[in-house]
Amino acid sequence: MHRRPFLLAAGTALAAPAFVRAQSRPVLKVGLGPQQPTQADTKRVWEPVFRRACDQIGADLDLTVANDWAGISVALATRQIDVAQMGPWGYVLAKQKGDAQAIAMLQIQGRDHYRAIVVARPGLALSKFPDDAKGMSMQMLDVGSTSGWLVPTHFMRARGIDPKTYFGRYAEGASAAAAQMATANGQVDLATGWDTHRNTMLRNGQLKPDSNRVVWESDPLPNEPVVVRRDFDPELARRLQAALTSIPAGTASELLPWPYSGYVATTHEPYAMLERMGRDVGVLKA
Repeated sequence: MHRRPFLLAAGTALAAPAFVRAQSRPVLKVGLGPQQPTQADTKRVWEPVFRRACDQIGADLDLTVANDWAGISVALATRQIDVAQMGPWGYVLAKQKGDAQAIAMLQIQGRDHYRAIVVARPGLALSKFPDDAKGMSMQMLDVGSTSGWLVPTHFMRARGIDPKTYFGRYAEGASAAAAQMATANGQVDLATGWDTHRNTMLRNGQLKPDSNRVVWESDPLPNEPVVVRRDFDPELARRLQAALTSIPAGTASELLPWPYSGYVATTHEPYAMLERMGRDVGVLKA
């Protein structure tokens, strides 16, 4: 499975230790998945959250944003970063490759779950997905995406459908925002994504309610985790977990982007379902 490299901040040496000390204050290297439409947006929105947490635990922050969901799991597994806020499937990949550990989970308006979706371009004649979609064009997200690749792929293969041959034109690797706009602009018939992201685009005016329509949604999926790399200082992990999960509700509503409402402590257990999916589609070893 080919993955594009993780985008590192300028001047960062790959061979440098991921966790270093500067004048007795540790430097926490944090990586983010592409949660917002652009990397710049992601950094602008989430940097204050992790800067606050670092201030609470007495650490300096070095934050970078991945160009895709697969890239951040590779960066965590190869110890280029210490901590990641990432997609659930990316976390499972990082756990398999490098024994990463989930310590916190984002909440979406108090909920611990979201759903994968498939959207269709305006006016597309499709009554039931995937039954009526054979021969149509499909744009998937990158192979490290939970909702944009793993879950819809698993759903279709469980029904005897190979997406790469079932659709008349199949592509993967798009960003979530690009996939949504490709359907809105009529460039493709169908695209994968996730409800939180689409709802954010609607709220921000990047999509109109009739720009595309949801034709399929998954069962509930566990929200994005905050994950630490293997061999990370357990005491620092505990303090980071406490700093994130203790953000007061009022502060969270001001600090976190809509619709996120805070963090709760987590373990690997909620993500075991994605491990099973990964084995079913042949990405993870049985």
